[in-house]
Amino acid sequence: MNKIEISIRKLNAIVISPVNGVEGDEHNQAMVMTLNAEMMKFGFILSESVVKLMCAWDVATISQYYDHILPVVQQLKGADVHYQPMYPNFPGQVIAAAELELYINAVVHYWSCGQWLPNYRKLPRKLRFEAVKYIEIGIANESDFEALMVRLITANESLSEQDKAIVKWYYKTYPNALNLVSADDIPFKENKCVVAAILVELKQPIDGYVNTATDVLRVATALSSGDVSLAGNTAFKSLSRPVRRQLISLLEEVINEEDIRRHKNKWVKLFHNLHVGDYSAKVYKIAKKARNNLRMDSFNGKVECYLCEKQVDQVVALLAARPGEFARRLDEVLRLSSEVSHQMQVVERFVSVASHVPTRVQLQLLGHFQHRHVASSHKIVFPKGSTQKGVVVRKEVKALNREVTRKIVVGIEKCLLNRFAKLAPLGPVWVDPALLQCPVPTQQRSASAGLFEVARGTRLPLGNKETLRFFIYWVGADIDLSATFHAEDFSLLEHVSYTNLKSDGYNAYHSGDITSAPNGASEFIDINLAGLADKGVRYIAMNVLVYSGPLFKDHETCYAGWMMRDKPNSNEVFEPKTVEQKIDVRSQSRNVIPVVFDVQDKQVIWVDLAMAKRVHWRGNNVESNHASIEEKLEAIVFHHKVSLGQLFALHAKARGWRVQEAAMADQVFSMGAGVTPFNIDVINADYISD
Repeated sequence: MNKIEISIRKLNAIVISPVNGVEGDEHNQAMVMTLNAEMMKFGFILSESVVKLMCAWDVATISQYYDHILPVVQQLKGADVHYQPMYPNFPGQVIAAAELELYINAVVHYWSCGQWLPNYRKLPRKLRFEAVKYIEIGIANESDFEALMVRLITANESLSEQDKAIVKWYYKTYPNALNLVSADDIPFKENKCVVAAILVELKQPIDGYVNTATDVLRVATALSSGDVSLAGNTAFKSLSRPVRRQLISLLEEVINEEDIRRHKNKWVKLFHNLHVGDYSAKVYKIAKKARNNLRMDSFNGKVECYLCEKQVDQVVALLAARPGEFARRLDEVLRLSSEVSHQMQVVERFVSVASHVPTRVQLQLLGHFQHRHVASSHKIVFPKGSTQKGVVVRKEVKALNREVTRKIVVGIEKCLLNRFAKLAPLGPVWVDPALLQCPVPTQQRSASAGLFEVARGTRLPLGNKETLRFFIYWVGADIDLSATFHAEDFSLLEHVSYTNLKSDGYNAYHSGDITSAPNGASEFIDINLAGLADKGVRYIAMNVLVYSGPLFKDHETCYAGWMMRDKPNSNEVFEPKTVEQKIDVRSQSRNVIPVVFDVQDKQVIWVDLAMAKRVHWRGNNVESNHASIEEKLEAIVFHHKVSLGQLFALHAKARGWRVQEAAMADQVFSMGAGVTPFNIDVINADYISD
């Protein structure tokens, strides 16, 4: 990782400044234009300002940037590896092949444990024009780069693994990072503890970063490369004596039984690693109670007791002291009473303390209660953790009174408006209506690294090309690429996978199933979108599954993505400049849905969700997972989240005024200009502030 890679990934720019050279030198210009031509092969292009600046550089500097930039853009498009499908003349070869030929080839390949592949001659492919929307790489300066780091560190949302790596690189590369952001500037506890763990590794003090025992647990978890959300278990690493002494010294100042009880099993393991008896009698005493499973009082225990006894007034009085917990339990408390007047009193009490609830929690609550006046037979939840899994819970949920939910929504919006009004004025604002289909980003800790980043559930335009081409590349055990076709009600209509390479009725074709990839392998699926809506297809889901073997994170390499093609039988099978998205599949799962396509509305729905493990004698495939796939589709399509359109409209109301056209605005929120769904770091740092 280096500055060029980070700035291209996060800013679509390179950090450069004027360098003495010979402006207009023909040799220099030729080198710069050569670099530009090479980048265009991968769908990137240098801006005019970058070209002019580079032409004034000396040859050595241009060569240095050439060597650093090309590998980055190659990797972003997945073009840093060799793609060789089983059928090299895909898709025409598969379309024309007899079913018997495909069947015999598959059987012999399986009999050979993946060692045998059919020996087909790769035929010349026609060169045809492909319309490409290039990603422009502009100029960034040191201030822009530093501002990016500040946004990442101070984001009011969890960081993805990629962003954690960037922050860690920055602290270890730039000594001034220690003075750039203070502990008080970091609002999100998980991120504060991630930074604290980095500082511990740098042998720096972290006193201001730890306020509770749970913070110490998160720091220790981060030091062991675990899930700092504490949703999963961590295999704690052996820590050095100075680090153990540092953590226990901090823990001694903040430890209490309630915090230990909340994550008791994790603490029992960590206490063993910390050797607490060697450093603190106070900590050892509480650790002994946890190990021996002795009673420890807690706030949540009291809340649960009141809830079980349906003592509404008592539980409300208790929760009012902790507004954040009140927000998370508000729906549950309201359901304890059937009297609207009593529910209104609960809402009034909550609204009176809502100003102490973090912005992100308020937005989650707003999204939830916008729909609670409607009864439902199920609810959709997205449990936190390092692997994102949408879960559909089948349970009858009675509607709340519309006036009750309206009072909650109005109260939250008023609180947010008051909070946002304290920020800098925006002046005239234009909010793109398309942003109403883009959720506020949440739980980015589990987001996959890719060519672009948007929130799960975001809908993007599909474009006008008719051929959709999925691709995967991996090294290691057998991974399979599949496509499933679903009706309006998410029911499965058809699939294309290793068990069904051809679907003439749905114009979909698989490039052949490769089961062994010690040196890398690839698979493709082509889908002609024309006419699918008329056949009842509403959604197409891309599925990546480990047939049998380790989790994705345990594979050496696994990429997945899609292209949009005009001429599927022309140009190379893998054409980097047509790649719309490429992600690194590294989750702790064996089943992933990266993306779903809405055929009717011609939209791409970003999903990036893992599925629950399915054990089946036939292996891990779409046949044994179709019910889970249908549920995941429902979860992502029918999410109840506040949209970016709503969020930015609240900012506009609090800090400026709405205008009808982008040209009339000082601040634009849209799909392609100003603040966009792709600017997750900006959104989390500047528009979800507390």
